[in-house]
Amino acid sequence: MEPTTWSASRTRSLIDRSSAALLSLLTLPVLLPCLVVSAIRFRANPIFRQERVGMNQQSFMLPKIRSLPTTTSSTLDKYALNAVTYGKWTRLLRKSHLDELPQLWAVVAGHMSLVGPRPEMVALSSTFDAQFVEMRTLVLPGVTGTWQISEAAAELINESPEFDRLYVEFASPRLDWWILRRTLKNFASGEPATLVELKEQAGRAHNGAKSVAQDQSVA
Repeated sequence: MEPTTWSASRTRSLIDRSSAALLSLLTLPVLLPCLVVSAIRFRANPIFRQERVGMNQQSFMLPKIRSLPTTTSSTLDKYALNAVTYGKWTRLLRKSHLDELPQLWAVVAGHMSLVGPRPEMVALSSTFDAQFVEMRTLVLPGVTGTWQISEAAAELINESPEFDRLYVEFASPRLDWWILRRTLKNFASGEPATLVELKEQAGRAHNGAKSVAQDQSVA
């Protein structure tokens, strides 16, 4: 599988970095109080950094707001974390995804995109099928993406590989814009996107890109 030209375009990189820089500034009034509360609650550095797998399987350090005590293992998967008893602050951060705000810094640094596959932990990724890991790291990981907004987000990413495959194959400006808007809808309604819905939008975005390319070739 080959990623689309949009995935590695300079235009996309410019849009991602400038948008993430602006969003980082706009969310400071929310971020700073969260950092203060986490520092007090966990008596530790409120910024938690974890090694994640990036594009072409190159690792990078992903920043997040600390949402768990320092005594909690940093390599627990989703199911193991669900078995942990959380405090109110932890539940608020994780349910609202406010702990993920510092990921915007990784976008500005060029390690991530606004839209793309979830950046997985190195330790967990090493247990996945090698072809699956290679496929999903053909593009930059994203703050949000097809898997993140989907009905499969309650599972591990390797349990529903079709969501990442769909993005790698059909990534485009139109699909990215739809995913960003659908992410906001998820927050507002709590309603995840289905695979059928995602395939429909990916097909529309793909056909739209083909029409533009044909018009340009005729001109």
